[in-house]
Amino acid sequence: MTDHKSVFRAYLDAFNNGDLDAFDKLVTDDYLNHDPLHPHTAPGPAGLKSVVAEMRAQAPQLHFEEVHLIVEHDLLVGHLLVHGFGEAPVRQIQVERFVGGRTAEHWRATGSGS
Repeated sequence: MTDHKSVFRAYLDAFNNGDLDAFDKLVTDDYLNHDPLHPHTAPGPAGLKSVVAEMRAQAPQLHFEEVHLIVEHDLLVGHLLVHGFGEAPVRQIQVERFVGGRTAEHWRATGSGS
């Protein structure tokens, strides 16, 4: 079984460092982003890369901080703090579904800071 936590941490590192090429190995070719702020994102790594580039352009100091990760079968739930969009971090919950050791689907909910 793939270590979903390690894959997710690499996914966060790619976001944090703006390493767009890393997503080619981290997400499936048909990856779906169910983010309500980006409702018409193209599937696969190309769609995610456009979202990451847009977010990093809006917040060059963007940084995702892991608080808790929970894994159950093919799902991972991440409790994160998102830094870079204001003075206080934003609390975020993400759900990732994995297929073949890569992220295949993404959902998120964002709330207030700490």
